Amino acid sequence: MIVINGRFLSQRITGIQRFAYEICCALRQIGVEFVILSPANIDKDYDLSGLSVERIGGRGSHYWEQVTLLRYMKRHYNGHILLCLSGLSPLLYRRSILTIHDISYLLRPRSYSLPYCLYYQFMTPLAAKRAEMILTVSEFSKSELVKYLHLQADNITVVYNAVRPSPMPPRKPSKRYLLSVASLVPRKNLKSLLDAYCGLENPDFELYFAGGSLGNYANPELASYIGQQGVYFLGYVADEELNNLYRNAIAYINPSLYEGFGTPNVESMMMECPLVVSAIPAFQEVCGDAALYFDPMNIADIQDKMNRIAHDETLRKQLIANGNEQLKKYGWEKSAAVIKEILESHE
Repeated sequence: MIVINGRFLSQRITGIQRFAYEICCALRQIGVEFVILSPANIDKDYDLSGLSVERIGGRGSHYWEQVTLLRYMKRHYNGHILLCLSGLSPLLYRRSILTIHDISYLLRPRSYSLPYCLYYQFMTPLAAKRAEMILTVSEFSKSELVKYLHLQADNITVVYNAVRPSPMPPRKPSKRYLLSVASLVPRKNLKSLLDAYCGLENPDFELYFAGGSLGNYANPELASYIGQQGVYFLGYVADEELNNLYRNAIAYINPSLYEGFGTPNVESMMMECPLVVSAIPAFQEVCGDAALYFDPMNIADIQDKMNRIAHDETLRKQLIANGNEQLKKYGWEKSAAVIKEILESHE
């Protein structure tokens, strides 16, 4: 029996949690038998129909992951593979497959609280060294794990993120705007995007931000931009509303300085929203020729690309067409099939 660390079920669905949940659903679809061990406080937004879930008590804390989950595994599933799709594996449980999405806590610590950074800087290398296999979400992240955590490349497998297909909303553009979807942490580089936009002379489009700061994250340097003309912080938005935002935007813009993958880029491709993004390695790998790239540290370049994407309809159509081709690389069942093969080799 495969056992999955279900701590993610106690957390709101954002990027890493969505990866874990969608992989679980896709594993079920392709016939993998497993049970998810979960804390008691499962978030209400998860649809668990068809999934085998055991609530084993406690709340989804680090203690639950390192102690409660460990005890339960040793009593009921000792010797079985523990698949960890988010967070960490219990250090004292030997048979684990661990997913490390990126090491931003190490390379971009300003985006996190000090306790968060210290915990993951200490625990991640230990958990990684003890795991039977490491999963990560891009070739770029794989290279980072080899370089900074000194892991063996042949013990790391790339499993791409994906996006679940959803109905395409009709286009109902009422305003011209660029959309950015991100938490408000420093590594997302939203200040540079805001400086670029606010430095434009009479722009004929607005700038929308969907998403917000979460638990351990904060970015007070953005406070001064609240209320700036043409700038709108929308906070967290539900999936249906987000799809409408993608669908009716001039383009999606992502100025991030560091990512392991960048799921919103793929979401925007799915909604046929043109991409203009920072020229960082993960984005170039994931987006290919489906994006217009800019130097995220160069305000003038950001401004140039904003104006170009906003006023070149031919370019937008070409990027949409390229995005439709690029999307063929990604699918939850494709990613689950890779994990299934790994699980079978470790039985």
